[in-house]
Amino acid sequence: MNLGNHDYQIMATEGYQSSGSSNITIGGGTSNPTTPNPGGGSGQMIVGSGSGRCIDVPNASTANGTQVQLYDCWGGSNQRFTYTSSKQLTVSGNKCLDASGQGTSNGTAVIIWDCSGQPNQQWNVNSNGTITGVQSGLCLDAGGSGNGTKIQLYGCWGGSNQQWSLRN
Repeated sequence: MNLGNHDYQIMATEGYQSSGSSNITIGGGTSNPTTPNPGGGSGQMIVGSGSGRCIDVPNASTANGTQVQLYDCWGGSNQRFTYTSSKQLTVSGNKCLDASGQGTSNGTAVIIWDCSGQPNQQWNVNSNGTITGVQSGLCLDAGGSGNGTKIQLYGCWGGSNQQWSLRN
């Protein structure tokens, strides 16, 4: 869809200005380079307070054992999780956020796995912004803030890398 020709003016720091005209077209763009088009999706994105990035299933994989990561939020179905009444965070229909190997120690990888109802797939979404494992009591933790940063479990200490918000 072409939205036509529009004039603009940009005001940058130090008082520098730029102006011009652009022909704006919506559609025909490319999707996120590491993941396929979303194809819809329900649920909410889990956004890191410190990074502004979303918890993401790399390449929209549905393979058991895929470790989740941070990635720029773009709304794909691989970034949309549903918090269920049984405290599971589901993605791609029948996959659950899972503490790998039922781990309860710092550094345990957070992966996706077929939903089983086990306590290592149950999570508390807390009012202080943390998400803690029911089995471990540990926080979802991003060891960095860049795209591709792996998500793990780690002792809660209040850092922004352990604080999350659910967004539509």
